[in-house]
Amino acid sequence: MKPFTIAARWQDQIPATTAHLLELHVNHGSGVLSGFSLHLLSGDAFGAACSADAENRAALGVILAMVAQDFPLECYGSREAVMHWQGLKHAPPFSVPDSWTATVEELRREGPQYGEPNREEKSALGGLH
Repeated sequence: MKPFTIAARWQDQIPATTAHLLELHVNHGSGVLSGFSLHLLSGDAFGAACSADAENRAALGVILAMVAQDFPLECYGSREAVMHWQGLKHAPPFSVPDSWTATVEELRREGPQYGEPNREEKSALGGLH
């Protein structure tokens, strides 16, 4: 599995040390977190703001957005989730539910559905106005 890295769109918006610690957390688990990072990932934004240095406090909104958009759901959200996270190498592989596969196959069989409704749909709608 390829290691997690902070996406380029975030790198110039957050402190380099914070980015490094968060990458370590995602890849290897919680053993390397600062107090700020632990509060942040545990869902305690107030605690994160209180324990942040000036750089992290200024970037707090960006860091929260990055975590919500790019991090695996299992590695943050509560103190328990953060502390139990062992890194990507221990994460179960993502699997697609059977219901998703069935839905995709159904959509492929039906083909694209855009443009004018077919004749049955027009009569059911009472004609188009």
